[in-house]
Amino acid sequence: MQSKRIAALVLALVMACTTAIPAFAAPASPRILSEQAWTILENCGNFLDTNGPARLRIKAAKNPVYGSPVELSITAEPEDTQFIGVVIGTKGMAEGYVGLILPEKVRILLELIPLPSSMAVNPNARGEFNLYQYIKQLIDGNDAEVLIRVAEELTGIIEILQYYAPSLTDVVEGMKTALNLIRFYLPATMATRIYLDEQPTDSGSYLVGAVTLGSSLFNNAGLASIKVARKSEGVRMYWTQQTPATMTVAEAAAFDFSAVTEDNGTIVENSIVSYTYKNKSGTPRYNSDVPPTEPGEYTQTAVLGGNYQADNISREFRIVE
Repeated sequence: MQSKRIAALVLALVMACTTAIPAFAAPASPRILSEQAWTILENCGNFLDTNGPARLRIKAAKNPVYGSPVELSITAEPEDTQFIGVVIGTKGMAEGYVGLILPEKVRILLELIPLPSSMAVNPNARGEFNLYQYIKQLIDGNDAEVLIRVAEELTGIIEILQYYAPSLTDVVEGMKTALNLIRFYLPATMATRIYLDEQPTDSGSYLVGAVTLGSSLFNNAGLASIKVARKSEGVRMYWTQQTPATMTVAEAAAFDFSAVTEDNGTIVENSIVSYTYKNKSGTPRYNSDVPPTEPGEYTQTAVLGGNYQADNISREFRIVE
């Protein structure tokens, strides 16, 4: 099935590149491309010839907090050095997030390759459909194995396009190095979600790497750790229902013991709250995260998790026959 999909994509590329732009032709007649297209392609390729020793710097917004832009950026010295960035979530709600960050010139190059609109998720959408959009729709929201397959498929496609644009060799090598970085740091058992050219948003810790195109080695300052804090300002937690002084076994079975999370007055849907129930001394032993329904005196504590942070809340209640 995979080989059929690659073959179909290659065929679509060949058809598109020989009829639509007019685009890539046989290398014996490289100037079949329009002057505008060649200007863009040459601009995308020239930077690959000057990649020497480089210094990459990875930055994010100072003290980023969930709900605010992380503003992740990667800069290089010399400034015309091109790179591929990889973002891997390692802790907290960020765990399992993987993102690829393509340089602008590579993205422009992929956008130059038209594809049939029938390959789009929504074939009836207006506007042109291209290779970049196709890769993005395959990657976004899928797991790591899909990313690795799609990225390898991308390198395979680029290797084919090298026949028409030889300078793309360094893009292939950069993508392969990025894949090695993902495989090295991503646990095989971790559930993941992959995105292309998207900023990370969830709270937690991220490992960000960047590799220069055409180099099989990480350059200095090519790795950084970024932490996005949980949001606490304007966040509060309270009980959905107030417990009466005493309740019967039947009332306890029907009672809503949950808590509500608010962010500046707006209820947070599907907030992550954990609960513990413990018996008071002198009553039957009970220590669980399941609400009790047997007679006794209990203490309930709610702890907010996920992307939000607020003070824990506790209450006592009594169940009678």
